[in-house]
Amino acid sequence: MNTILTLAALWTSPAFAAEPSAPTVAGENVVTTGVMVAADAATVRAALADPVSACRLNGDVLDAKVIGKEGNCSLVQITTRGMSAPLTYVTRRCPTADGYAETMVRSDDFDNQSSTWHVASVTGGSQVTLEVRSEPRLPVPQRMINAAVGSSVVQTLKNLVQRVTGR
Repeated sequence: MNTILTLAALWTSPAFAAEPSAPTVAGENVVTTGVMVAADAATVRAALADPVSACRLNGDVLDAKVIGKEGNCSLVQITTRGMSAPLTYVTRRCPTADGYAETMVRSDDFDNQSSTWHVASVTGGSQVTLEVRSEPRLPVPQRMINAAVGSSVVQTLKNLVQRVTGR
């Protein structure tokens, strides 16, 4: 009984968060994973509000900078690790009803790159889901790209949990 009370206390404390789920692949190139965060949705959204700061949650991002605005959206230039050289793209990052959506505007290195953050209030905190579609112009099979994206997305969510909860 004490174990159950201890676990319940941990779950409701602001320092507790679950590990991200294993990434799943839908279609040929959409990687999705999620994590429970012991913080309210407004706190999580605030941690994701700054486009550059949100990009830096991904350890593969080498550089990110806001290069313009379109209404309530930001145009963000992102440089990320590639197999042999960095890859760059510009994305339009917009707030949505439950998070943020990023859609590639232009790139010489990607055919497609987009991501969507969903943040939902749940008992004890928030459920955060990150979905990434990545189609870099690389001479490797898409399944290898999906595996690398999956690993990166899991680490990105771990970094978000760290930022929000301090753990």
